[in-house]
Amino acid sequence: MNYIKTLLAVCMATICMAAAAELPRGDRLVTLRLADEPLPSALKKIERSGGKSILFTYAETERYRVTANIQGKTQAEALALVLKGKPFKFVERDIYFVVQYSSGSSKGHGVSGRVTNEQGRPLAFANVVMLTAAGRKYVTGCVTADDGTFALPDMPSQECVLKVSFVGYGTAIVPCRADNTIALKDETKQLKGVTVTNNRPMIKRKGGNIVANVAGTALAQMGSADDMIGHLPFVTGEDGSYSVIGRGAVEVYMNGRKVRDKDELSRIQASDIQQAELIMNPGARYSSDVGAVIRLKTIRLRGQGLSGQMYGEWTQSRKAGGRENVALNYRTGGLDVFLKGNFRENGSLSDISRVSTMTTSSLWRMETKQNNSRRAANFKGEAGFNYEPDDHQSLGVRYELSRTLGREKARSWGNTTVYRDGELFDDIETNSYNESADGWNHSVNAYYTATFGRWDIDFNADYVGGNSRSWQTAANNGTTDAESYNDVDNDLYAAKLVVSAPLWKGTLAFGTEETFTDRRDRFVQSGFSADADDHLRQEYYSAFADYTVTLGRFSLQAGLRYEHQRTKYYEAGVFKSEQSPTYNDFLPSATASYSHGDWNLALSYRLMKLSPSYDMLSSAVSYKSKYLYENGDPLLVPQKHHMVTLDGGWRWINFTIWYDYCLNMYTSYFKPYNDETHPGVMLQTMASIPYTNQYGASINLTPKFGVYQPSLSAGVNWYDSDATSLGIPYLKNQACFDFRLDNSFVLPKGWFVNLKATYSTRATMSYAIDQPRGKVDLRVAKTFFKDKSLKIGLNVDDIFNTGRYRFTVYGDHTYYDTRNEGDSRRIKLSLTYTFNATKSKYKGTGAGQAEKQRL
Repeated sequence: MNYIKTLLAVCMATICMAAAAELPRGDRLVTLRLADEPLPSALKKIERSGGKSILFTYAETERYRVTANIQGKTQAEALALVLKGKPFKFVERDIYFVVQYSSGSSKGHGVSGRVTNEQGRPLAFANVVMLTAAGRKYVTGCVTADDGTFALPDMPSQECVLKVSFVGYGTAIVPCRADNTIALKDETKQLKGVTVTNNRPMIKRKGGNIVANVAGTALAQMGSADDMIGHLPFVTGEDGSYSVIGRGAVEVYMNGRKVRDKDELSRIQASDIQQAELIMNPGARYSSDVGAVIRLKTIRLRGQGLSGQMYGEWTQSRKAGGRENVALNYRTGGLDVFLKGNFRENGSLSDISRVSTMTTSSLWRMETKQNNSRRAANFKGEAGFNYEPDDHQSLGVRYELSRTLGREKARSWGNTTVYRDGELFDDIETNSYNESADGWNHSVNAYYTATFGRWDIDFNADYVGGNSRSWQTAANNGTTDAESYNDVDNDLYAAKLVVSAPLWKGTLAFGTEETFTDRRDRFVQSGFSADADDHLRQEYYSAFADYTVTLGRFSLQAGLRYEHQRTKYYEAGVFKSEQSPTYNDFLPSATASYSHGDWNLALSYRLMKLSPSYDMLSSAVSYKSKYLYENGDPLLVPQKHHMVTLDGGWRWINFTIWYDYCLNMYTSYFKPYNDETHPGVMLQTMASIPYTNQYGASINLTPKFGVYQPSLSAGVNWYDSDATSLGIPYLKNQACFDFRLDNSFVLPKGWFVNLKATYSTRATMSYAIDQPRGKVDLRVAKTFFKDKSLKIGLNVDDIFNTGRYRFTVYGDHTYYDTRNEGDSRRIKLSLTYTFNATKSKYKGTGAGQAEKQRL
């Protein structure tokens, strides 16, 4: 594919749609019958019917009621009718109305003005509040327009002041005049020649959680939400898969909705995120296998009509790749209708070298040099709606479908030399071809959220279904040695309900979650092992409750989750009772936190339960090479983690200390397959280690020096596991140190530069040796236009090509050492254009998330 042409096509389509978005739209007429309606409710109904947002405060309007018959009026005429005879006036802007209190003793002259920075550039969406000079009581307020101007209905009769604020600038309080020009100063001061910014911190503590202020900080310039998340404290990972140091896998939520599509985070701009909250110790309402939670909150932009975002990307490493994405949203009143489409093509090329030894009746040594290539293309579409009938209810439906385009193709080729007791036993040229294809995979989510008095309700229901197939052919010295075919069908149904309400001095939340799974896994091979036909059905029920209370400087949270898990396992249609367990577990969690001034501390305990993925449970023996097979273990049981953590922070310093005692830790290890029938063949399989200790600590520093925002991290961890029951020798337990230097520069005129370096040391950890690794990544980005609607980014990952992976592990009479030189050095050029930006208000969080990940 010619990706330059693709990017040009995206640019042209962007310009055309942007032009279409700017075409004038006729005003919609309002027809309503209001009978003794509360004024806030009447204003919301006019907002939904007329199209433009209406800004007002409930405190001023809630005591007034409206009776009116509005027939075929414009939105402005309808507002005039409902406000007639009441102490309110309204101001109309381009995309919204502002309803403000107006006392009867006013002089009748408006208050207007303009807010700029020190260089005279207008500041859009700055807060302008009118206060009484004596007592500083609220009178009225508004936000500035795109050109920095504002207008308030009346000049007050009493002496008042204007309080003006904007993120990243100092707050100004000036006397209120009929005409005002207000310049806000950047919050900086000089300290020994270094400019130190005093605006709000990028990272702060909130009880036991870490809150990252994205808007107005360097994080907003990171590119996509996916790029930004990888820069949060204690978070590692990329491409939608993240983990938190000492916690494990992360679930990501966007405005309360669980993010299920990994690509979605790449299509959302970091500049659209208001804040990211990292929940280090999730409570009972989250699944027991969730190590940490990241909750993203987008900036609430008001607007009606059609909006959209287009994204084009070209990547080049040893193989080229690209992606195109279009997302459209139409909003009218309280209804959002959205449609998204995403096409992606990518490839990779890697070089692998392996050395392994195995001691059976003979001493075997295998040396392999292998090249791997892969090419895949896929499409993903999404459509749905969400509707808010009033301020207290929201409902919606989201449908997703995806499939591979053609077949994903992978090829491995190379040479393997095998020695038996020091003498050459075999020398083969290997060629392996793998093809896979997903059929149409479907996913449906429906949600309903509501507030009834003091009660909050959040309900989600999900269905996920799909099919995947794969084919493998392996040849040695030009002769086909093995062939296999695998066919997997999945169906999942899930529902989750969370109810919360205030109780005494705190909040009680309780609910239930159910998941039903049906999975069929068929495997056919040419004779190197045995065919398999596995059918698994699982029922999962859970009930949970947690209570949070704040007592002065202390906050306490306690929760309990009950999980019932029943599995029915069939082989070739025959029920297998030994592989069909039933589990009943009570999983407690508790957190005690302390906050005083800039200090925050939180001590937590949590019992986690992780079930094996379905691949781990497969009984099929797959062919990796003539001398290496692989399978799972249907007898694996869930692993339990007793987690104790201490988190704390002071200003821009944050730390975490953790200890994890795990029962039945999963491990992948090597052992002889069958010395009599398959001499020299090694099997990579799964097993559980009776107990494992993991512990460590990490610290993160985020000071700020003018345009320079560093984030410095250092950590240490130990992995102490006794696998001698599996025949695996215990070596020793060494500390592994890791470091991250994350440098961000927010420069004038929309320029942004980030340089991130990571490094981890060599460590012998029980029965494995983790070799040292490190890399340096660079990102340069530039925004264009006053509304920053166009963004171009350039990423260079692993500049010095040092991100090679090497891992050594000891097994049952085996030693295995692998070195992988992959496509870690990569260039990416991206272009994003957003027009008529409105944020979808979809609030579905999804149910059965842990089971979806297992599938």
